[in-house]
Amino acid sequence: MRVAVDVMGGDYAPHEIIKGAVQAARTLGVTVCLVGDEAAIRRELGEYAKGASFSYEVAPTSQVVTFHDHPSEVLRTRKDSSLYKAIRSVADGNCDAIVSAGNTGAQMAISLFVLGRIQGVLRPGLIGAFPSTTGEPFYCMDVGAVADWTPENIVQFARMGQVYCNLVTGKETPTVGLLNIGEEAEKGSRQVVEAHELLAASIPSFVGNIEPKEAFRHAVDVVVSDGYTGNIFLKTIEGTAEALFGMMKAALGSSLKGRVGGALARSSLRGVKDRLDYSQYGGVPLLGVKGISIVCHGRSNAAAMYHAIRVAKTISDQGLVTRLEALWK
Repeated sequence: MRVAVDVMGGDYAPHEIIKGAVQAARTLGVTVCLVGDEAAIRRELGEYAKGASFSYEVAPTSQVVTFHDHPSEVLRTRKDSSLYKAIRSVADGNCDAIVSAGNTGAQMAISLFVLGRIQGVLRPGLIGAFPSTTGEPFYCMDVGAVADWTPENIVQFARMGQVYCNLVTGKETPTVGLLNIGEEAEKGSRQVVEAHELLAASIPSFVGNIEPKEAFRHAVDVVVSDGYTGNIFLKTIEGTAEALFGMMKAALGSSLKGRVGGALARSSLRGVKDRLDYSQYGGVPLLGVKGISIVCHGRSNAAAMYHAIRVAKTISDQGLVTRLEALWK
């Protein structure tokens, strides 16, 4: 398998991006196509000259997409950027997936424009994995692609989310819940109520509305939402986890008794922290486009990039796009 990696995207590019890509190439047996500034890539690759061999290619580019660039501007003026050329390599059949920690809006726009939409899909959406109290992750879609939505979008997110969940977990019929402010069918805006009605009529394993607290108890396998609400859900989780562990660290370090207790609980706390660490879940796939496009957190480190490439390999090997196309045949 060949994975195009946008080496110039992300807060820690290119060092952490290439570090994670090299780890993936060595352990997963994939070929990584490193797309970006050739001089910077060659300089970073010098660090791995004496280690175990790995399969890679370098695809030089002359432009970079920043986090401040507008997607439409990127589409018009950044066709020799690392992000654009990495996605183009998938559309041309030279690579099987693209992974980037760069500008999310630009990646979604280029993926839609260059890869195209699966026939029958109204709007592609992003699906993410989240930790639960059971130790088994649940999946939420959409977490940021479609802010201006219709109830029909939500039904499609549910169907695509079920396919994805089945592919990565093996569950035959994943259960679905609609993220809402209450369990009652009449709760929420007019759009949400209508989405509930459509889900109940078309998704046999739909269990109804799900509040955030129930999602974390793994009440369902797939939580569906519009992209605006889902993105707030995602960022609230990230912010809460960071704040919680920051407060715990400060409290445990404030006294001798706290420091002793912290030392005794260190291994257990590390386990909890790992379960809440976004880097362990890899990137977020954009479902509904004719190719595998993995969107990563802008702060992705080497571990996050490794896991993003692992996710890309898994869903490519399992034929994700073909299975999604079958939904509308």
